[in-house]
Amino acid sequence: MPTKTEMSLKDVFATSGGATVGVLAGLQVLDSVDGVMFVVFAPDIRAALGVSTATIGIVGALAGVMVAVAALPLGLLGDRRSRTKIAGAATFVWAVAAALLGLVHSLWQAVAIRIVAGAGKANEGPIQSSLLTDAYPAHGRGRILGLHRAGQPLGIVVGPLVAAAFAAAIPAQHEPWRWAFAFLAVPALLLGIAAYRLPEPPRRHATKMRGTFGKLRKIRTFTGVMVALAAFGVAVTTVPIYLTVILEEQLGQGAAARGVITSVCAAGGLAGAALGGLVSDRLFRRSPGACLHLAAAALSLLGIGFAAQAYAPDVTTYVVIGVLTQAMTFASIVPLSLVVASVTPEEVRSTAFGLVGAVTAVIGGLGGAVLTGVAEKIVGAQAAVALVAPAAAVVAGLALVRTAQHVREDVVR
Repeated sequence: MPTKTEMSLKDVFATSGGATVGVLAGLQVLDSVDGVMFVVFAPDIRAALGVSTATIGIVGALAGVMVAVAALPLGLLGDRRSRTKIAGAATFVWAVAAALLGLVHSLWQAVAIRIVAGAGKANEGPIQSSLLTDAYPAHGRGRILGLHRAGQPLGIVVGPLVAAAFAAAIPAQHEPWRWAFAFLAVPALLLGIAAYRLPEPPRRHATKMRGTFGKLRKIRTFTGVMVALAAFGVAVTTVPIYLTVILEEQLGQGAAARGVITSVCAAGGLAGAALGGLVSDRLFRRSPGACLHLAAAALSLLGIGFAAQAYAPDVTTYVVIGVLTQAMTFASIVPLSLVVASVTPEEVRSTAFGLVGAVTAVIGGLGGAVLTGVAEKIVGAQAAVALVAPAAAVVAGLALVRTAQHVREDVVR
């Protein structure tokens, strides 16, 4: 029989059932499909709108920037209102934006639509993560958060295949990327309805905004993780778009081939999320700070992997390295999510996860887009990735190592 600190996954599910994590993981899949399809179709969208690589990189980052803008207000709202209703409404907004992206014909239209899409996506961090933390027992959080996060690489597997299917089925002159984005609206609407109907876990509610930020600022572990996530965002938000352009321009891969390649690489993310969840639960029971050491090691390897991938001499090498970088990405995200959930009080947890999204997207996402764009103009796309990604990953890793000493004393009892 499992002990209190060694709950089986079946026992973890028994507390709140599988519907909550299942629906929210499904939303993760769709959010990820949307993002990765934009990456896969980036060269085609760039051509259709008549813009530069740097410009399409910034457009791609805009959804993440809006995630940052909307994440904090949604977090504050989530600490005071029903999170399941917020998740459902936000998903509906995202579904509409996905459909409308297929109709854009100018840069400003694409900008506006990606901003709206980002507002819908913003519920993932503050709303979904806090819901799962409150719905399931602490001794199974790592695995639950791992299952939820696994929806992200699963979407990266599925998204390119969907993109490849549309690219193969629809003639290039009819711009298959438009049809692919419109297609996403239907499953998004269905999952939005399902999220709206999920039960809301019992919890204490926050009452004062001023008190919320004061509580979070005093948690040294939370502050240290925010510094690391700012650097992490630089590496993972814009760099994949540049790698896709490199895949087209340096390795000669069309849209359909890029979709398949990106999908194969994402299989590493599934393994990283699954192992990250399982290992995080075990590490946290022994030494909470070890979760940050795990994330720091994974992030450092991620940055090196991105640099190597940018200079891959052939598609096979690109794919092998891509599988490893995706595994490192999700092996770092899961333990970081577990630590944030464990050191923040339940009445301000939605706001805490909102700040996670805000810092990663604004400082990391927009900053990374600008920084990588400037570097590309000076040294070219390959060298820009090789310079920016490792530097950002090392900064994130060092911040986590320094923060690890505070985790045990900051854990909420």
